[in-house]
Amino acid sequence: MKFKITTRGHEMSEHTTLIINWKGPYSYDDITNNPELRNGLYLATGKQKYERGDNSIQYCGITEGNFSSRFRNHHKLPRITREQEFWLGTVAVPANASRYYLEMAEALIIYFWQPSLNEKKKISPPKSTTVINYWFKKDGQPRFNQRAIYRDLPDVLSWDTEHWRTGNLTVYTDY
Repeated sequence: MKFKITTRGHEMSEHTTLIINWKGPYSYDDITNNPELRNGLYLATGKQKYERGDNSIQYCGITEGNFSSRFRNHHKLPRITREQEFWLGTVAVPANASRYYLEMAEALIIYFWQPSLNEKKKISPPKSTTVINYWFKKDGQPRFNQRAIYRDLPDVLSWDTEHWRTGNLTVYTDY
């Protein structure tokens, strides 16, 4: 979805809104043994050597192929030595999202979160983008309670090239 943004009557650049469906957590073996898992974003969480405290998002990346091949050949994932878990994200909106949209979402998450193992996309601000994150269990059931690992990554993350807007969504069942 693209929108024209206006501020004080002045039109700014286009603003893109993406919805990402995140599933997890997966183990390394869950992913490397399932080549049908493919095309999307991933968050690698856990602890690096000598880290203490809560687990955190260590790396955010994308692949257009299967996650299995990407993870087997990944140069950063072995640095997460403890409590390693993965969340796999699929861009739900826009449908059939190209690499361009994967990169927009990745850039926004990296710039906002600053994962320690990401080197690129941490300095230059992303394009005007809103990402809405929906969280699911591996079986596709919605998560009603936030897990600590993504509690600090807001469900709604919006950047208009000047200001951040963030917030979390509450999941309800229609009775």
